[in-house]
Amino acid sequence: MGSKYRQNCMKTKLLWIALFFPSFAAAADNFGAFAKAFCVRCHGPDVQKGDFRIDQLSTIDPAGFETIYEQLASEQMPPEGQRQPTAAVRKSMMAQVLELAKQDTQITSPGLRRLNKREYSNTVRDLLGLHNGIFDPGEYIYDDEVDEGFDTFAESLVISNELLLEYMDAAEKSLRHALFTPSVTKPNAAKVDVDIKKMKGAGGGRYVHNYKDHIVLRSGGKGMLYADPSSRAVKLPGRYSITVTASAVDRDHYPIPFSPETGPLIMGFGVKFEGSESVSSKPKVLKTFELSDNKDQTFQFDLWIDRDHFPYFSFANGPGKPVTQIRAGIRQGKLDASMSAKGYHGPGVKLSQFTIEGPFYDEWPPQSFKATYGSDKIPDLKKPTERLYALGRFAKRAFRRSVTREEMEPWLDYMQSQYSASRDWHDAFAKTLAAMMSSVDFLYLREGHGELESSAVANRLSYFLWSTMPDAELMTLALSGKLKDPTVLKEQVNRLLKDERSIRFCNSFSNQWLSLDKLGTMPPDQKGEFREYYRDRLEPAMLEETHLYFRNALQENLSVRDFIDSDYSFINGALARLYGVPFEGGNEFALVSFASDSKRGGLLGHASILTLSANGVDTSPVERGVWVLADLLGTPPPPPPKEVPALTPDLNGAQTVRDLLEKHRSDASCMECHRRMDPLGFALEAYDPIGRFRTKYTKRQKVSTEGTFNGKDFRNVDELKQILAEQLDPFARSLIVRISEYAKGRKLVATDFTTVEAIHNLTKPNGFRLKDIVLEIATSNLMTNR
Repeated sequence: MGSKYRQNCMKTKLLWIALFFPSFAAAADNFGAFAKAFCVRCHGPDVQKGDFRIDQLSTIDPAGFETIYEQLASEQMPPEGQRQPTAAVRKSMMAQVLELAKQDTQITSPGLRRLNKREYSNTVRDLLGLHNGIFDPGEYIYDDEVDEGFDTFAESLVISNELLLEYMDAAEKSLRHALFTPSVTKPNAAKVDVDIKKMKGAGGGRYVHNYKDHIVLRSGGKGMLYADPSSRAVKLPGRYSITVTASAVDRDHYPIPFSPETGPLIMGFGVKFEGSESVSSKPKVLKTFELSDNKDQTFQFDLWIDRDHFPYFSFANGPGKPVTQIRAGIRQGKLDASMSAKGYHGPGVKLSQFTIEGPFYDEWPPQSFKATYGSDKIPDLKKPTERLYALGRFAKRAFRRSVTREEMEPWLDYMQSQYSASRDWHDAFAKTLAAMMSSVDFLYLREGHGELESSAVANRLSYFLWSTMPDAELMTLALSGKLKDPTVLKEQVNRLLKDERSIRFCNSFSNQWLSLDKLGTMPPDQKGEFREYYRDRLEPAMLEETHLYFRNALQENLSVRDFIDSDYSFINGALARLYGVPFEGGNEFALVSFASDSKRGGLLGHASILTLSANGVDTSPVERGVWVLADLLGTPPPPPPKEVPALTPDLNGAQTVRDLLEKHRSDASCMECHRRMDPLGFALEAYDPIGRFRTKYTKRQKVSTEGTFNGKDFRNVDELKQILAEQLDPFARSLIVRISEYAKGRKLVATDFTTVEAIHNLTKPNGFRLKDIVLEIATSNLMTNR
């Protein structure tokens, strides 16, 4: 009865819509005829594949129409092998379906969106003018739990009491870094000659040897040298001048070589947080130096060191566990039994001088004071007027909008109460700012319904392209109302894209679009056939290649076709060895052109993609096929039926992966999805779990890469890429949708897809260039409307 009642209500609603909206009636008639010709065979009264029926218009809700639009737009339906509409008919039906869907479309996502963790870190750093050092304001915040979509989606960004307490704690710690002294006087620099005899070692005392006038560190890994714990941490952040004298020693002490077997010993200089309650307590190397054997060298350099961090030295390319090699050498008779690990004297970094001087400031007040106080002068907080102006300036920037005198009254009262408790205006001011930074006005982006206010548009643009708060120029234009001028809006979008902060969009969007955040979750065995993954530090190199590739496509305004196929990429020496291509550089990345037979080019040739879509041990055509459909093409297959058993590999090698999958997809419930994803996966079987090209699984089993996709046969991944590149419309449309959803912070609905189609049509004549797409999205009503 409930189902019939809903159907009758829908019929009544459709009747009224048809009476008052003739375009709806026409769309309904046109779609009905189209469905009868192309769809009802599989989605009609007799058969309902996917539990979806479209022969009765009254049973389809707006979400159903959106699904039909997506299937038509991606050219997944009608399925391969069935009668196909012409391109003109397909495009006309997409418009008709949107007309049907948008009559009852509602935006259900909230008008409030919390800043995600990375946005919070960037915003706090910019708000307080913090130096871009090792301190990360967001390290104290729980990671965002995003089940589906992007980390900008409002529905995923919930808050809890525990999280609110973390925000308060993070704000107080950040403010201590920003307003690090109550004094208005510039601190004096001091010089400390560290007593080498009192330096300590971490990572195993057996590998640290103190002598009368020097100290030697003989292990890598977690080994480090630092000053006496009673005085090692800096109390004031600033620029410090470091002088160190060091050399490499004992390269030939043993008859067998220890790491590094060739090349110079490398000394690292880094900083570490003095404490254990923060993520940044992990050591971070900031500079490295190549040392000469048995010859002292003096290095002088300047670096910013954050408050409560201490400097240390490391043996950057030293052996992690020399004791293991010592024991192996004794067992093999290569070392005398007397050469135990207790007296290990292998290669080491020798320090004979360490001087630190600072802090130095290029300006006073420092940038953190100017940003936090909103003035080039430190205000006299004893004066009520200066307190009001200082709080007002901060609130305007923190809340990212204009504020009124009435809004400031509670904050002034709060500051007064804090002063009454501490009798310290500096402390009261900092605690008031911390409270502001824990409020809804700071932690959330506020958006109304319909057309957005100028300040909301500024926030959208800034968090879309920079992942942080608007800068002074953007906010000034927003508050003056000029930002809504189309010419001004376009100029600002171009300015934001040219700024180096747009790298944040490139990295964040590509990470989530391509699932790059999964890289490293299933790494290969460190001792197996993929040892080079660790030896050559391939994981960060793989990630950097894809980041640089996306960034280049945006900056150079290249066609999105390059994501499918190209003859170039950005690689370093390690990736060149993995790919088997010539490269004259070292560890630095460079743009290279590939030969036609390189089997590289486009995202499907990136080791990052090929590694994250494997499991560290072997590869699966299904997993890789699903990645191409879901992540690259934006057409994810439905989850497998529960009753279908998982595919079990033949460990004896009697059957190939293709044989097993042929048997698996003979099941009618599996065939439809596997028909699309298996060929994609088979093409990528030409690459092993870390992206090396291969032609065989084993000596007995050859890799088979041929298949059929969208009715066209291919023999290998190069020919598959040609098929995908020739049919660029669905891919480009999907990418427009994904970027738009990332920017808006919610899933698109039917009313949004009209704009998607307009952007698609505008950018198609020029080959769907990436910067053009981003510019059109940023200046469209997708950004200026809720």
